[in-house]
Amino acid sequence: MQGDFFLTTWFLEAMRWVYANVGNVFLTILICTVVLKLLTVFSDIKTRKSGAALAAIQPEIDKIQKKYKENPQKAQAEQAKLMKKAGVSMWGSCLPMLITMPLFFCFIAAFRFWGYEMTIRLLTDENSMELFKSFKFLWINNIWEPDNGLSPVIANASAFLNESLKPTLDKLLFMKDNTAVWEKLVSMGIAENVNGVYGFLTTEAAQASYNAAMQPFVDVYAGYNNGWFILPLLAGGTNLLSAVISTKSQPQNANGKQNGKAMMYIFPIMSFIFCLSYNAAFAIYWTISSICMIISNLILNKLFPRTGTVVKEAKN
Repeated sequence: MQGDFFLTTWFLEAMRWVYANVGNVFLTILICTVVLKLLTVFSDIKTRKSGAALAAIQPEIDKIQKKYKENPQKAQAEQAKLMKKAGVSMWGSCLPMLITMPLFFCFIAAFRFWGYEMTIRLLTDENSMELFKSFKFLWINNIWEPDNGLSPVIANASAFLNESLKPTLDKLLFMKDNTAVWEKLVSMGIAENVNGVYGFLTTEAAQASYNAAMQPFVDVYAGYNNGWFILPLLAGGTNLLSAVISTKSQPQNANGKQNGKAMMYIFPIMSFIFCLSYNAAFAIYWTISSICMIISNLILNKLFPRTGTVVKEAKN
């Protein structure tokens, strides 16, 4: 895989293993997402404890900032001393973002590579039409293409076979040591074998062969695009709701404002844009992940007192 990114490889292999046992893409995504959330719930609990401790000393932090407002370095040093004495980590509230952001991009890559693999299977599997019909999910004709009213059901050759993707396609785990698949692609004129080294072609002839091989699948949904923008909206909306619920537990400063509130809007927008561009399988994962986060935040908000109340009581 591109960059030999370990986490991306691990995620993809884990999902492929689950898919081989359950035989359903949606169930695979659901199982993997829930398991991953269960593994990260401990970091969420630790973050809440850190947030509660930070809220308890927030009035003292506000006093320090007010006292040394003309000397930011002194204020920072005194604040660090206070937090160390109280056993509070300045990174505690950032932990969810530090975990979420790498997972977000790892899963984007994993689902993208999985989608490439499924497209290649359409070219090489004997029961490719049955496989293609299994890609249907609710209103989405092909789960491996974006839920986007402007996206075709099957990626055309110019989108799938191009120089920027060629190194990635050549290194797919599915293609590693899979001589039978490579030979099938070579016979179709989509790949080549140069001195025992296989690789995809990006020539006009290769693209024509690809389009001809994909035409039967295109004909199944002739005149239709792949989706209705629903999953990107759901992904962005649920991510925003999760962020709103999560920020209710974060401490407020002296002005009654919460730090890092801008990220509450930036990340949902990013989610919408990425889910609009990448395959619907990733959008399903991200929507389920956000729903799990909402449930987790609601439970943790019940288990831990609201930090605003703690700060108010401390001030009184």
